[in-house]
Amino acid sequence: MPTLTNINIVTSGNETRPARITVENGKIVALDDEYSKNNEVIDCKNLLLIPGAIDPHTHFNDPGYTWREDFYHGSLGAVAGGVTTVFDMPCTTIPPVTNINAFYNKKEKVIPNAWCDFRLWGGISAESLDSPLWKNHIEQLKNAGVIGFKTYVLSGMDTFHQLSYEEYYDILKFASEIDVLVGVHAEDPEIVANATAQIKENSPAEFAASRPVEAEVTAIRRVGEIAGEVGAKIHIVHVSSGSGAEEIDRLQKQGVNISGETCPQYLAFTIDDLCRLGSVLKCTPPVRSKEENEKLWSFLGKSVSFLATDHAPCSQKEKSTGDFMTDYSGMPGVELLLPFALNYGYHQEKLTLEQIQKLTSENTAKRFDLFPQKGSLEIGSDADFALINLNSMYKIEAEKLKSKGKFTPFDGTTFCGAVEQTWISGEPVFKRREQK
Repeated sequence: MPTLTNINIVTSGNETRPARITVENGKIVALDDEYSKNNEVIDCKNLLLIPGAIDPHTHFNDPGYTWREDFYHGSLGAVAGGVTTVFDMPCTTIPPVTNINAFYNKKEKVIPNAWCDFRLWGGISAESLDSPLWKNHIEQLKNAGVIGFKTYVLSGMDTFHQLSYEEYYDILKFASEIDVLVGVHAEDPEIVANATAQIKENSPAEFAASRPVEAEVTAIRRVGEIAGEVGAKIHIVHVSSGSGAEEIDRLQKQGVNISGETCPQYLAFTIDDLCRLGSVLKCTPPVRSKEENEKLWSFLGKSVSFLATDHAPCSQKEKSTGDFMTDYSGMPGVELLLPFALNYGYHQEKLTLEQIQKLTSENTAKRFDLFPQKGSLEIGSDADFALINLNSMYKIEAEKLKSKGKFTPFDGTTFCGAVEQTWISGEPVFKRREQK
């Protein structure tokens, strides 16, 4: 069995201590104990060891839209960035994972191509509600092990249409009865439609104005109030604004079982960057003003309790159609989740190492009932680790991303803090120095 020596682990804040960890059969079996001379001793050269990151929001598009991304390349990017578990979305798969047959079809296809551990989201769409057996489908998916159920208050997908607030009442009432979590893309369709009607030109600024902060806040409030009424637990995906985070905070204080995630793009960039960079930064919801950005940072680790990426690459043709409004919304992200937290959080003194562990792993594992199997360095936990050189500086090069999508708004940015190794179930799956 391997023993990792000369590692440092986080104690509190930015404090670390020397440690050693022994793993066997995919689990941590000893922490700091003496090890047998028969053990395989691995000198980690004083790297920082933290629990492997969990990305709860990826679109690996497999099976289905695999010209954009597939599980092989998406999960390879994950391990290159210290992400050891992903939760893949149901809506950008053909067929969408709204019933048990689609779930097993997807699982069978992606298992041979997965570099990292994964869980699958189930989905509930307007189409799936057309079936008189929709409750049976949800219960079967729950029993099969989906991590939760993704829904949209506003959707632009032909195969996964949005739900009305009335439909949310029925869904959340049933979700409460069978104790499942419902994920929510929160943008109010009426507000977006009215704002879109006011567009005067085809530009990044007008696109951002067409999906205003008010739409996010209203959708969070309305779905959150329904969840509170029926006793359901909900999770708001890709919170883009400080005002959205503030609304989650208000609902939490009223006793609603609601959580939120945000993504690097909403913390690192603003509308000014969208106007400068163009479609490479286009996503939905869009990035916000500097004021909203700063307010969002203030709620990180509070009402917005973990980081995700909404990893959603596309082809270059889809990203540059010549019409900003029709250019694809989405970008690669999974490979840069942990490096973002280290560079923009730790090195800019906005986050401690302890907070980064919680935001990238522990809090996610707890919300989705995977702790302490995931997100922990306890004896008995999965031996999923990221080994980090906190002081390694390097430039982000989009062409070198493992994803099929060779673009990122971080292209050309110098980061400090590199993932040197990634271990999953006690085995090394990525070593940076061995990469070309």
